[in-house]
Amino acid sequence: MSGDCRLVIIRWQDSRQPCGQWRYLSSLPEQKAVEVASVGWLITDTDEVKVLAQNIGDLGSPQNAQASGIMTIPTRCILSIETLTEIDGPNVSVGPTDFADRRAGSAGSVGPAAAGHDLNFDSEPKPRELEPLLA
Repeated sequence: MSGDCRLVIIRWQDSRQPCGQWRYLSSLPEQKAVEVASVGWLITDTDEVKVLAQNIGDLGSPQNAQASGIMTIPTRCILSIETLTEIDGPNVSVGPTDFADRRAGSAGSVGPAAAGHDLNFDSEPKPRELEPLLA
């Protein structure tokens, strides 16, 4: 991992919520994994996991930096990682030494790809069509 925690969007596959009711096996619909998009600061980047923090506080005082909304995603579930950049505004970054209990990651490491999926790690951000979120 580089000296800064990058702001990224990670697209990854997750399991569906379990169905708690009894169902006939013969009438089950086709089951597929769910594609999830998560945004945050990449605070750990290893072959095993990517760890995102949705919130980082006390940026003006690195020795007191805090994080919340911390999520661990298995690297083998990741479809793509894109670095997000601001067009306007200050460029604030937090380095790995700002997290006392942070595990060291490896720079540019890529875990095994899910079968049949092209991984897009550390590539130039690519425009995507807006995707409506259904409530």
